[in-house]
Amino acid sequence: MKAVVFEKVGTPSDVLQVQEVPMPEPATGEVRVKMLSSPINPADMLFISGKYRIKPQFPQITGLEGVGIIDTVLEGSQYSINTLVAFRHKGLWADYAIVPEQKLISLPAGYPIEKAAQLSLNPTTAYALLEEASLKRGEWLLINAGNSGVSRIIIQLAKLREIKTIVVTRNEKEAQGLNILGATEVLTSQQSGLAEKIMEITDNAGLACVLDAVGGDLLSELLHAMAPFGKIISYGLLDKANVSYHNSTVIFKNLTITGFGIDAWLTKKGEEVHGIYRELAAIVANPDFKMPVAAVYPMVDFRDAFTYMENNFNSGKVLITMNGAGNG
Repeated sequence: MKAVVFEKVGTPSDVLQVQEVPMPEPATGEVRVKMLSSPINPADMLFISGKYRIKPQFPQITGLEGVGIIDTVLEGSQYSINTLVAFRHKGLWADYAIVPEQKLISLPAGYPIEKAAQLSLNPTTAYALLEEASLKRGEWLLINAGNSGVSRIIIQLAKLREIKTIVVTRNEKEAQGLNILGATEVLTSQQSGLAEKIMEITDNAGLACVLDAVGGDLLSELLHAMAPFGKIISYGLLDKANVSYHNSTVIFKNLTITGFGIDAWLTKKGEEVHGIYRELAAIVANPDFKMPVAAVYPMVDFRDAFTYMENNFNSGKVLITMNGAGNG
């Protein structure tokens, strides 16, 4: 079969190659999946460069999220051949992939493939962050890195729950279209007096929660706009600078600052995750729920896909397709 393989860490254009590799066979607790599509995520770039928490084992097939159709199961499997499934696992940019059963999300036949390809990471992360925020209807939630894929999904899920959102982006260009998705207010981090503006918007109630993908000086300022007993949930580190605050800022308002990782959250949920996946898949499948795809490339044209993504950042996901899916 064909696969996109790398044998050393580096940039995608330098180290990735399409190769013929042996067809994989599943072991107990695994299935073989005929791959259909996979998004290019920031995690893929980190994985290829050797900077991700999961390390490559060379020669390594790249790709960490995707959708496909179960092709082979072993005796005793709870899954059936020809089931459409989404998943996160390594080694997915290939005609076929081996995936552990516990990582599979079963989907109905006819589910939108472009949404299924993205289902396992960003929507699941967005759903989990809102669950951890545990906000009531009408409370104020702030989302920074507001134009990211995760943030765009959080905005839509929060609107469904009638949670009011302030979305912070880097500039006006990134802010475009976020109100249409359901953001209550959109601000830019370049504005002066950001904390004061937030307090004005919230009628001095402050923020019940900040979902923070940035850190650094931005989060340092947002801490001054928190409501009593507010939560700060950090799940990204776009700014390499440290967050700075005085203990009184946290103590006098009884604030909670916590970190978040999706894999630990899923592990904590145990068997409950199957019901979460069913609920989330139904929400995402609605045609009104937006998960834009900017471009689709067959696997053999992966270099063109990376070039497009570099030149069209945040215009939507770039998908890689396998086995003729989505081509033509």
